[in-house]
Amino acid sequence: MTASPPTAQVAGLTALPPRTVEFRGARGGQAALTWGQQGIWRSTRWLDDGDPYFNLPWTLPVTGDAGLDAVLRAVGRLVERHETLRTAFVPGGEDGRSTVQRVSREGRLTVGVYEAAAKPMSAARALAAELAATGFDYAAELPIRCAVVCRRGKPRALALALSHLALDGWSLSMVAEEWPRLVAGEDLPGPDWQPLDQAAFEASDPPPGGQALRHWRNALASAPRSMFDFPAREPEEPRFVRHGMESPSAAVAAQALAARHGVTTSSVLTVACAALLGAVTGHDTAAMQLIVSNRHHQGTEAMAGPAAQDGLCVVDLGDGTFADALPGGHRSTMATYRNGHYDPALVLAAWQAEAWRRGADIDLDAFFNDVRRAGRWQGLPPVDARDAGALAALRDRTRTFFVGAYPAVKAKIFFATGPAASTCEFYVLVDTAFLPSDVAVRMLTGLEELLVLAVAEEVPLDHVAKIAGLDPVRRPAGWTEIGRDWVSLPETEALLRRVCGTGAAAVALDEGEGPARLTGYLVARPGLDTPEAVHTAFMRAAAGRTDVLAPHHYVLCAEPPADPGGWPGLPRLTEGGGREPSPLNEPLGKVT
Repeated sequence: MTASPPTAQVAGLTALPPRTVEFRGARGGQAALTWGQQGIWRSTRWLDDGDPYFNLPWTLPVTGDAGLDAVLRAVGRLVERHETLRTAFVPGGEDGRSTVQRVSREGRLTVGVYEAAAKPMSAARALAAELAATGFDYAAELPIRCAVVCRRGKPRALALALSHLALDGWSLSMVAEEWPRLVAGEDLPGPDWQPLDQAAFEASDPPPGGQALRHWRNALASAPRSMFDFPAREPEEPRFVRHGMESPSAAVAAQALAARHGVTTSSVLTVACAALLGAVTGHDTAAMQLIVSNRHHQGTEAMAGPAAQDGLCVVDLGDGTFADALPGGHRSTMATYRNGHYDPALVLAAWQAEAWRRGADIDLDAFFNDVRRAGRWQGLPPVDARDAGALAALRDRTRTFFVGAYPAVKAKIFFATGPAASTCEFYVLVDTAFLPSDVAVRMLTGLEELLVLAVAEEVPLDHVAKIAGLDPVRRPAGWTEIGRDWVSLPETEALLRRVCGTGAAAVALDEGEGPARLTGYLVARPGLDTPEAVHTAFMRAAAGRTDVLAPHHYVLCAEPPADPGGWPGLPRLTEGGGREPSPLNEPLGKVT
């Protein structure tokens, strides 16, 4: 297998003749994708072919007197050591289950060589970005492109573009730690665990992940079916916008709150994001998918390759203060991180079953990814958070910035930390079909304001929107809250009428004793003559919608009433819920 970097055009760099690195690893082979690889693969299917969104630009310094040959040998050893850098991903299906990872034992890698006029590390970062600007051919290309940047003939940096299918953030840290030792010629022992081993472990009988599956089922049952159950807006162009912030004061405040309440800074940030999201969407229970590194399972701590999976975290915000929400939010966060390794097919089945029972697609496109190593900051400024003046002075160092805009991302909102050790590096991406782009900026500054204020005083959760300068979404007339879900009654009734095909249908809201429920009335016809058949048809028609909810109870009649309000008094052919588990839900289609 071979790979060549695209020709780069970076100012201040002069291209020299490229070099070829031959490699021969300990083994090759083929296996199903690991569960971590499946997660990345499914995300890539949302993008156009060649889209570089999941490429990782990376730059490594070359220190000392190492010559070009030594650096090239180190590149070869890196590829030989880590099978993931010699892996092609051969498609076999949208879901990733029939796609395979194919590890080449040997091959060639073309390495670009450049001479920098000045500042080789800066030039290498620009070069890495350019190498990563073109999508990988996952089936035919090595998931690595690289080039050596020299200054006065001496190698000073390695510019890399890597596929996220090959490496994740944990893996990048491993590579960074190995790199200087490889350049120095150290003979490092080979990793004991590779993605091929992980795939075999995940295929064992019984498979791992039983407790994680139970966690998912419980979390799905307690989560809102969507945090975005309100009317969409005209999206901006490009549709998805990401902004970032560097705030040492937010980090100092988060660390102080974590120490005060006996929780982690990751939990503090998770609950803060949940509070901001709940404030803007009108929910007092927030559900977010956390990216779980899964590095505490067998062998994975030393494995290069994606191991992360999404875990579902449900935070009960209630009507108290931010401090009140922290203990329960911490428990939910830790439970999510403990239960992030699972068979995606089984979680998908649980997801579909809960959607069937709930009566609507479950849309969980809200994410938080804490990428900090070990979930903490290592070099914060020595400021006492209780000193209001010092914390205020620290806020003068806060800066926000625009990161980028993208045509397609599989998320409606995505919170993330950055790897910085001395500041709270934080990012928010929003889908402008649901939230204006400026909400991303206000959430960043609102995060800082919330954390700093919570150090000094009790912050009621119903004040978070005002503190952050957020405008809660406004739902039009006809929307009502049923359990944890907001529903448009007019749209639900209109959809039931379209399902019936005759317009002879109605939906009534029962707000008597017990939870609010919807009853759907309709005229039976061939193919729609049982509650189960109607529920199946409604669920198909409601796919992807966050504004409707299937009735809890269906009443089928022989003919419509003379008066629109006369449905309850009509003779009934049959009635029932239609939500019991049924083979009829199998054709509903993929829920991702």
